[in-house]
Amino acid sequence: MSISKIWVSRIVATSLTVVAMLLTLAIGFFALTDLPQRFGLVASTAESAHDHGDHSECEHDHPEDEHDHDHAGHSEGESIELSEQARLNLGLETQKVTVGSFNEYIEVPAAVADWPGKTHVAITSPMTGVINAINVSRGELIESGMPLFTLRLTHQDLVQTQEDFLNSLGQLDIEQKEIQRLTSITQSGAVAGKTLIARQYERDKLLAGIRTARQSMLLHGLTESQVDQIERTRELIREVTIYAPTLHADSSLHHESEHNHVKNSSGTPTDRYASMQPAPTLPAHIDAEFLVTQLNVSRGEAVEAGKKLGQLSDYSKVLIEGYAYQRDGEALQTAANARLAIQAVTESSQGQRKIIDQLEIIYIGNEINRETRALPFYVLLTNEVERTEQVGEQRYVSWRYKPGQRMKLRVPVAGFDNAIVVPKEAVAEEGPERYVFVENNDHFDRVAVHVLASDSLHAAIANDGQVWPGQSVAVTGAHQLQMALKNKSGGAIDPHAGHNH
Repeated sequence: MSISKIWVSRIVATSLTVVAMLLTLAIGFFALTDLPQRFGLVASTAESAHDHGDHSECEHDHPEDEHDHDHAGHSEGESIELSEQARLNLGLETQKVTVGSFNEYIEVPAAVADWPGKTHVAITSPMTGVINAINVSRGELIESGMPLFTLRLTHQDLVQTQEDFLNSLGQLDIEQKEIQRLTSITQSGAVAGKTLIARQYERDKLLAGIRTARQSMLLHGLTESQVDQIERTRELIREVTIYAPTLHADSSLHHESEHNHVKNSSGTPTDRYASMQPAPTLPAHIDAEFLVTQLNVSRGEAVEAGKKLGQLSDYSKVLIEGYAYQRDGEALQTAANARLAIQAVTESSQGQRKIIDQLEIIYIGNEINRETRALPFYVLLTNEVERTEQVGEQRYVSWRYKPGQRMKLRVPVAGFDNAIVVPKEAVAEEGPERYVFVENNDHFDRVAVHVLASDSLHAAIANDGQVWPGQSVAVTGAHQLQMALKNKSGGAIDPHAGHNH
């Protein structure tokens, strides 16, 4: 075979091989890819269905048309879908929309304060002595009449008064017996009547001295029962017990000597008319509970009369001291005169705020602080026991509102009706726009609203049909929902890119 024929046969074989490879690629190109449809070489199945169906294109509802921008009554660009986990992560809460009144307030800083003259009671030593026992501990809750301290007497005046009292009682006994003896003798004429009269006069002087000594001991701090004990046993009192006080209805302290004075000075009607004095009455008293807030002595310590031994405090009613600006003085006077309800706002460690409502202004200060330029005013607050703990026979409590605790006071100044009032956290802001998020099944639709007024707690929305009563709106997390919606519209891929409908 010649060389030319060999080259021809080789070229033909190579050409056939190339053609076979090209045919294989073409078959794979048409069978295994969608490139022919994309380049318009063949009709797609969907287009064939459109071309050969029983209905025209204008009558056909494309399955993705419904998904384009409407999800059961909401716009994709103004709606966000939340899973149950997302709701929990946001702490999302909803609230039904209602139409009502909105009150405008001025808000001022405030703090819980003691009630001067009412909160604290000082316990002082009634006489000179040595502290033998302390029967309470700091922080303990006690009641009226409970023993606080035991005091061994070293007061010379009290000792001398007791001695004089016992001496007068002894002399009185002698005079009483002598008067009885002279009475029978005088009736027989053996002794002149003036002798009996002289003895009766001495008896009256002794009785006067005994009454004086009794009052002196009561003023020194002994109780009526202790004085009666001295008279009955004819023994001196060496120790006294200091008790928690009983209060009168006007919060003044009750003392045993007052009861004794009333009992001994009531007299007969004739005596009262002669002295032109009304019949004395026993003051009403109440049993109170106190917190032991100070203990100023130790066992074995010598104390003088009048020394402060401790302090008892009644925190059941305290004051909130507000610090208003000078320009708010007129609004305070209006609220106080009209007895408008004041609100106090507290904030917990978790950031949750609690509103204490229906408070009342007690009085407004008469001086403006020269440094802060603040006008003080005071609101009455009924306290609550927050925690109680029993340790043996001792009870310890913690009050919810403590002196020094920071608050805010809200004083109403104006208001209007026909508004939708929502928490301030329910309104999201973006430039001049204000939005709320209305619950729609598993979605929240963003709705633009007109905010008429707002404060640190609430916002008043115009009742203009944007939001309807009965709808549920998100009252927490509105800002997070707004940010999520912005991120969704700004960075998400259009699922319909490349489709022409």
